[in-house]
Amino acid sequence: MSNDALGIIRQAAAGNAVTPEAKHQAGGMGTRLQGQGFQDIIYGNWGKAHRPEAKRGKFADEAVARRDAIANLLPGERLIIPAGIPKTRVNDIDFQPFRIGTAFAHLTGLGEGHKADSVLVISPTVNDDGTVGHHDVLYIEPPIDRTDPRFYSDHKHGEFWTGPQPTLADFETMTGIETRDRTELEDALRAGAGPDGIRLRLCRDVDANVDALVDAIRVDLGLGGADDNAGIDEVFQERLSEIRLIKSPLEIEEMRRSVRATLRAFDRIADLLPIARQVKRGERLLEVVFTGTARYEGHVVAGIPAVASGKRSGILHYEDNIGPLEDGGLVLIDGGGELNSLYTADITRTFPVNGKFSPAQRRVYDAVVASEMAGIEAAGKPGARYCDIQEAVMVSVAHSLYDMGILPVTPEEALRPEGQQQCRWLYHGTGHMLGIDMHDAQHARNEYYPFAELKPGMIFTIEPGIYIDADDLLVPEEYRGIGVRVEDDILITEHGAEVLVDYPRTSDEIEQWLAEHNPQHFLDSFLEHESMAVEDE
Repeated sequence: MSNDALGIIRQAAAGNAVTPEAKHQAGGMGTRLQGQGFQDIIYGNWGKAHRPEAKRGKFADEAVARRDAIANLLPGERLIIPAGIPKTRVNDIDFQPFRIGTAFAHLTGLGEGHKADSVLVISPTVNDDGTVGHHDVLYIEPPIDRTDPRFYSDHKHGEFWTGPQPTLADFETMTGIETRDRTELEDALRAGAGPDGIRLRLCRDVDANVDALVDAIRVDLGLGGADDNAGIDEVFQERLSEIRLIKSPLEIEEMRRSVRATLRAFDRIADLLPIARQVKRGERLLEVVFTGTARYEGHVVAGIPAVASGKRSGILHYEDNIGPLEDGGLVLIDGGGELNSLYTADITRTFPVNGKFSPAQRRVYDAVVASEMAGIEAAGKPGARYCDIQEAVMVSVAHSLYDMGILPVTPEEALRPEGQQQCRWLYHGTGHMLGIDMHDAQHARNEYYPFAELKPGMIFTIEPGIYIDADDLLVPEEYRGIGVRVEDDILITEHGAEVLVDYPRTSDEIEQWLAEHNPQHFLDSFLEHESMAVEDE
């Protein structure tokens, strides 16, 4: 840019304001609420708040063993696990819904609704016999009740606006963990810490404020900065992931409940498919049905569901969900409902919008189901490793693609390490661990995850697919624009691999399932559900 042009730009900007208004009054009530009469009346003459009775949480007892496990893996260190903080969108409105950090939820047993800006600290102790133990404390901001003027003036946290919140004593009841005021956190982290004392390990990237606090304390006490401690914090993340790999019987039952809730979302999608076919944004309508059901059944969806119709079904991370449902095409739906406990399912089904597979669609669909069944069979073999599942899926997909005239080499050539041509049409991992996170235990070391022997209590997905781009000139024209994925949730037991998803899977079953659903069934299913006790209460 020339000097003359810069001069013109600088001159244009010379009069721009640089000082904000001292006080904004968005909403128009600001001056009214400054009146002395209002100030005199708002803070007094309130009765006792009626707080919900606190009860020991469903997972509180198991959380004790989980804290023992992580403390035993990293003995003699102070372990810091934040709950996280919501991200403010504007004023007192957050990006919703807030969801506490996975490690915090796992180690405290707390689920939905608890408790932003909190921190669990597991500190080392010395037992009477000289061995190293640990003592756990929750640091939580107390509720801003009617004894504090902020109960009205703090629009985001005051109980005038939020309603009665659990007290510190309530959290002790719910978790069995000693609970202190959040203001005591810094002193607790500093106590005994230093190069010749206790080392601090942080579950990073959950709460930026806690990250900054721990970084400052480490530097101040001679423990180094964030870069110096990146390795030990990553090791902490590895261990936190690894203790979640084997699910307890109570967790397994919770996962079964999450699967059932998610399947009800799929049923309601099938019910409203005839309506969604008629509207401009049919994908978005089905997304709304899925997310609304997840919210109704529990906490929320575990991630934005994919609702991909027609040629969009071949886009792996398609989440716009704004297109119409293309008559004669397929629609791929991938999602999971998260319960109030935060345990989630993850299920994918692909089905014909008009209720009937075309011959080409059926061949691709059946090939994907065959590969999934090969993966399930591999998972159920004695001594199977997690990576054996993907190998079995790839063998099946390579042969199916060859039989359909798509794979340009023989399956044997493709399956060699230097081949892998089938990955043009299946280019992602064919599953992942499942639990409190939809993609759980992602920090676990290779020896505990991809190369690990499958053990009873592990829960994971198997989700093969075949994705053929509409412009793929390597493929016969009849297959172009067809994308299919099928995903189910698998539990390893003493007897092999159990499929937790008892639901239509084959092409014939899918067509029959669609034929049995309609909008009236949608209403009937809700009324039937209301006649029973809500599962999550």
